[in-house]
Amino acid sequence: MKASASWVRRLRVPDGEVLMPVCTEATVAPIRELVGPDAINWAVRIAADAALNPVTGSAVPRSGRSLTIAQRLGFESGYLSILESLYRGKPVPPFLNPDANRYIADLIQRRIPLAQLLAQVRQGHAYVADQLMTACRGLVPTAEHAEQLQLISRVLFEYVEGLVTEVGPAFEAAERDWSASVHAARAKALERVLQGDESNLDEASHRLAYDLAHRYHVGIVVYLESSAGSDTLLVEAAHHVLAVLGATQTLIMPRGLQTLWAWGNSSVQLDVRLLPQLRGPRLAVGRLGYGPIGFRRTHRQALEVHRIAQLHRGPEPSSCLYDDVSLLSILLKEPDAAAEFVAFELGDLATDDPKTADLRLTLRTYLENHSPNATAAKLHVARNTVTYRLRRASEILGRPVGERQLETWTALLLQEYCCAPSEQAREGSHQKEEDEIHGTAEEVSREDEGTGDGTDDRGAK
Repeated sequence: MKASASWVRRLRVPDGEVLMPVCTEATVAPIRELVGPDAINWAVRIAADAALNPVTGSAVPRSGRSLTIAQRLGFESGYLSILESLYRGKPVPPFLNPDANRYIADLIQRRIPLAQLLAQVRQGHAYVADQLMTACRGLVPTAEHAEQLQLISRVLFEYVEGLVTEVGPAFEAAERDWSASVHAARAKALERVLQGDESNLDEASHRLAYDLAHRYHVGIVVYLESSAGSDTLLVEAAHHVLAVLGATQTLIMPRGLQTLWAWGNSSVQLDVRLLPQLRGPRLAVGRLGYGPIGFRRTHRQALEVHRIAQLHRGPEPSSCLYDDVSLLSILLKEPDAAAEFVAFELGDLATDDPKTADLRLTLRTYLENHSPNATAAKLHVARNTVTYRLRRASEILGRPVGERQLETWTALLLQEYCCAPSEQAREGSHQKEEDEIHGTAEEVSREDEGTGDGTDDRGAK
């Protein structure tokens, strides 16, 4: 009987951060029954880490730093199959499960070539092999290390060989089906228009069943943040939004898993502020544009809104307009440079815990109105709380809050989008703040007294 890796049932997510699978329950359930829920959680988390890794995840372009469902799906479907193979002691064909085929279809729609997929398979194999070997050394008695490490190497080698054998023909067959479809012909016509080819707008409009010239256009991106949803849900949401805006023609183009591009047009101007609230799908909206140039511009703006939304570290709004993020679009063209700017300007004020987050919000609000009283009213806190928080922010920054105001405000804005957490949240931080506020409040003798660091209700020093 071949050796098996029953120890995979003891795999655990190292920091306890459990993610929901993006694979379907039909894929996950039988493997969960075999290896247990903890091992499933481990594979899901390792797959997400691999998709973020600059080496393993580099084969498939990403928008921003947030992971889309498709970006995780390829790794996750493979890593779940690898867990099953290890537990059984040998790879179990077919190597392409339905979720892996969904991922291939997504790559084809986004025009990602087979060579990049194969590169990701090889890099993903190396990544999970390293993770499994590290876990094995911690879970298996030393006397069994050699046998189990050899098992990992053998099973992964056989699995990848079998996977590559199936991937090529499956990719080529799916690509042939796509190329022969009406969707492919429309996608090619759209691609030419988006690239600026206006040599035959009448033919393009006919192919797309959508008038490009002499019309007002609004471009949108509709997408889902989780695997709960379907292409039909996205299409229905796009039609609903564009109808509410008053579009008389619509153009809907699915763009891989959980995302679609859409346009609406009219002979009269549309009011993009009339957006309905959506339950489930998220919406990124460009400005109104006119003619073919406006068609392209509003689309680029919608894509940019989508990119900015993915960078945001907090909950995303159900809809977002380009006008709401146009400044961020410029500031975040180079996310790494923006992160360096934030780190330099804020220092420890960029720390990711509730107490410091309150300091940032208070300082940003104050810099927008230069009034402790107005800041307190807007944040629904006492003026003494604002006084204390501004003083603490000044101490952490190492300068009065009245200095480098533009740079500080910009860094506070960017911090929500491009900075990795520097600390874990600390329990009881708000209670500690309350205790310190009472001590600070004794120093504040009059309602119109300055904050003690060079600021008062007349503005910054």
